[in-house]
Amino acid sequence: MSAVPAMLPNPVAGLTAGRLRAPVRAQNAFGSCPAWVIARGQSLEVPRLDRVPLHHCSFGSDSGAARFASVLVDLGIATAIDWKRSSGEPIRFLQRTLNRFIREHGEKRIDGAFDLCVTLSTDPHEWCETEDEPDGSQIFLSVEAHSCGFVNLGPALALCEQYHPRLPVMFARTFLNGMGSCFRIYDDRDAEEHVSFLEESYDPTEDAEALFAMPDRCSILPPCMKERPLGPRQLKSLLSRLTPKDPVSRLLQRSLELQSVARGVHLPPLPEAVRELFCDCNPPVPVLLAIYRTGDAIEACFDDEGQSMLELTPEPWPLIAFNGTDPESTLRAFRSLGSALDVLVAARRVLDLVPGWEPIDRDDKRL
Repeated sequence: MSAVPAMLPNPVAGLTAGRLRAPVRAQNAFGSCPAWVIARGQSLEVPRLDRVPLHHCSFGSDSGAARFASVLVDLGIATAIDWKRSSGEPIRFLQRTLNRFIREHGEKRIDGAFDLCVTLSTDPHEWCETEDEPDGSQIFLSVEAHSCGFVNLGPALALCEQYHPRLPVMFARTFLNGMGSCFRIYDDRDAEEHVSFLEESYDPTEDAEALFAMPDRCSILPPCMKERPLGPRQLKSLLSRLTPKDPVSRLLQRSLELQSVARGVHLPPLPEAVRELFCDCNPPVPVLLAIYRTGDAIEACFDDEGQSMLELTPEPWPLIAFNGTDPESTLRAFRSLGSALDVLVAARRVLDLVPGWEPIDRDDKRL
């Protein structure tokens, strides 16, 4: 996970929007891995601007950055040692502080499952820079996905179904809702929405061929996902009959832990003026694509919808606005970011237990 504090790249003139590539078809795919694949079988690539010279905008005056740095030190988010190691340069100090904050919130664990960037800036996004010199009263922390993680939950559903017919849907919804409360994920509900959009857009006569080729709505969910989820008492009774080391018990416990962590996340509401800046943007790039079987309707919908995901600038999410001159506002913002990152760490613990899922191999990334 990369951290970009205080300085954001401006768009490079003449660059066109790229495309998300289709997901690899199996989690345990074998064979050679093309040089441009970020993570074999585990992620969906978003075009990068590596090695492209970029212009930068600054945090503002050094005095404004220094005031914000002093707030971070007083709150214990930053340390005086970081200031000394930064040779008294505020921007370097902020970079070091944010990097350390991310490391302390599970950077290595997150990097094994997701490809994200955390940004600290005086602007909500690189294309909406303010003309006035920032004074630190409006600062933003944001998270953006460079590529979409990938998981086939089918093997986990089959494992759960051996214990109870209503257990698969309980597991899947607990996992997906926990992640989805803080980050955008692409699952069966997105596929349903996409199919509905296509059905409303196509003319039955003129677009008959396109309608015929459209993913079947009835095939989006496997039969086990159409069951009613187990209730809390039934789940507790089932878990009491399993040993702690049982694969299903571990999977369910980790999912419940994720749910608990997600409930503790409190993202502050964005100011109306900031929300309006993103009214013409695309939704955030999903941090995870979750399918139920290889080549299912969810995957087909993602392949289709992915062709336009980058036609407009994706909205960063979570996006946390705060007042960098107010210690209380700053503390709330960093706590919100930390708890959101904790959700990703908890989600990684679940993914580690899904049969067939493999961590991202960073050595496969293009140099």
